Amino acid sequence: MSKNFSFFIGHRGTIIDYDENTLDSFEVALKSGANYIEFDVRKTKDNELVIFHDSKVNRITNSRGLIENISYPVVARMRFKLTNSHIPTLNEVLKMFRNKIKFIVELKSESIRDHVIKTINNHNLLKDCIISGRNLYDLEIIKHAYPESRVCYNITRGRGLELKDFIKRGKDRNLHFIPDLISLRSKMITQEFIEICHKNDILALSWDFVEYENPFNIIKRLIEMGIDGILFDNYKNIKLTKHWLTKIN
Repeated sequence: MSKNFSFFIGHRGTIIDYDENTLDSFEVALKSGANYIEFDVRKTKDNELVIFHDSKVNRITNSRGLIENISYPVVARMRFKLTNSHIPTLNEVLKMFRNKIKFIVELKSESIRDHVIKTINNHNLLKDCIISGRNLYDLEIIKHAYPESRVCYNITRGRGLELKDFIKRGKDRNLHFIPDLISLRSKMITQEFIEICHKNDILALSWDFVEYENPFNIIKRLIEMGIDGILFDNYKNIKLTKHWLTKIN
């Protein structure tokens, strides 16, 4: 079991009972014991940074279209289907939750790296953020420019280093660039993956537990394998996990 398990992350805040990536979802994750909230950043047609996972707004709002083709005043009027919440901006989330919780900021749009870092620095919150994404080159640039920053490579469908190459190179400690963390879909996690992460001083995170009949059992198994953090889809499992850890420790 990992002695470093300390990342209780609200995945998009939560995606159960609340609309994901909303102020309400972040608030419930915070109240449930999360010490990080993970959210996705995209840009609108007029380059406003907003918190939204999909490239299209169709799935979870009452509107349609690609978010990058829609101007922010229109996006601001959109409402989510479940709770009638609005789509928040990156500025809004950082301002509302600063000093309450830390952030994992997932880069979803192309060419927003510098704009996101500038916005985070404007709030003086780089120390409270982990910059995450599937483009390893972007993360390497960020780490080079800001050595004090922390970056997380989402290797599941990552660009720049595939999982099989990470395993091969990581065994020999021959990685070109070493991110601070690597996240991987839960169904792909192996003991070898976790051990190679730790061999290279990388923390391992796992995500995607929605489709399991009993996600809490999977979470416990991954913690026993040595995972360092979980992106919780269901805020209720944060308290369950903390209670379980208290009992076994």
